[in-house]
Amino acid sequence: MKNKLLISFLIIAIALTGCGKQKNQGKEEAAVVLKVGMMSSLDVIPFELISERGLDKKYGFELDLEMFTAAKDRDAAFTAGELDGVLTDFIGVCMYQNAGFDVRITGITDGDFKLLAGKNTGITDINGMKGRSIAISQNTLIEYTLDTILNNNQLSPEDVVKEAIPRIPDRLEMLRNDKIDLVLIPEPFATLAIKDGAVYLGSANSYGLYPAVSAFTKTALGEKEEAISNLYKAYNEAVDYMNETDIREYEDAVIKAAGYPEEMKGNIEIGEYRTSTLPVKEDLEAAIAWASEKGLCSKDLSYEQLVYDVYQ
Repeated sequence: MKNKLLISFLIIAIALTGCGKQKNQGKEEAAVVLKVGMMSSLDVIPFELISERGLDKKYGFELDLEMFTAAKDRDAAFTAGELDGVLTDFIGVCMYQNAGFDVRITGITDGDFKLLAGKNTGITDINGMKGRSIAISQNTLIEYTLDTILNNNQLSPEDVVKEAIPRIPDRLEMLRNDKIDLVLIPEPFATLAIKDGAVYLGSANSYGLYPAVSAFTKTALGEKEEAISNLYKAYNEAVDYMNETDIREYEDAVIKAAGYPEEMKGNIEIGEYRTSTLPVKEDLEAAIAWASEKGLCSKDLSYEQLVYDVYQ
């Protein structure tokens, strides 16, 4: 009798131990969190849709969007190790590397800047820019974009009078008040300016310039490469959704991501977005050359030092 009881207890103990193992084995591991810093812009829309549509969970990671109102605050958090990645641009990544902060471009985004002339300037095309003043932020993507647009139109940077106005809202107000002839600004500021009568002369994208990118630290890529790779799968699914769906279906996400005023709902238009990949080598090398001439990075910086392929 005692032997039978002992055997019974052993069978129960083994069964319970097995259940415990199955329970532990079945327990889901916590999803890897990707903290990405960004400022309100058109670039942010696919990332906002990743969160809203639960695509991060679908692909097995958690996206933590950290929104900033100033680039210096975003960069401070990034260099302090509080972020895994950021939405930035060619020139920004060059400058990170020049400062000894190992950051790699992992994808392209669809940020754009529109070139606008004041309504009272009489400027109707690019050629009318010669000798006129334009508000920019110096030694940044904005100035690089302006110089590239000028060069692509048989003009030189010396053909315009550059005025350093760091804050975008200040540039917009100066244009509205006829204190500057031209501006190069992103959405939603560009649409607001055009609504007030500013003349559209073109944009970075319309002149074949796509310098906006997403980038991660080499440390994050070493520790979270699979999650970062999955982020771009989610990103591309979000882009496919945008390109195949009427904007009215996700307009609230657009307003939240890009910072459009609520009263513009129903009147917002965006172009087709590209799925993410690495930037074109020649485009990035052109940015490196420009940045090195400005003393912002070494001329020896290579494409391979600035990119990291997570699409393999």
